[in-house]
Amino acid sequence: MKSIFVVYAPAIEEKVFAALKNSGVKKYTRFPYLQGVGGSSEPHLDTQVWPGSNSALFIAADEKTKDKLMAEVRALKKEYAEEGIKAFVAPLEEEI
Repeated sequence: MKSIFVVYAPAIEEKVFAALKNSGVKKYTRFPYLQGVGGSSEPHLDTQVWPGSNSALFIAADEKTKDKLMAEVRALKKEYAEEGIKAFVAPLEEEI
């Protein structure tokens, strides 16, 4: 199993959920409001100087589903580079 953490701009949330559907992901945890600073976009700190925030999803998936989802995220990253999307994958050792 793999854990996948997808951080994205709320403006592309519809596209992100379409990517989940296309990948066969049915279960996830949604974090609707995050603040942070990344390397490929402006900071999203929800202030007057750095307006905006992000959303995120945590997904536990098998290898095949992870590969499908990462392909979808890569396509979204190309299409919506300025809005922002990023995915992180790590081993998931145990699920209870």
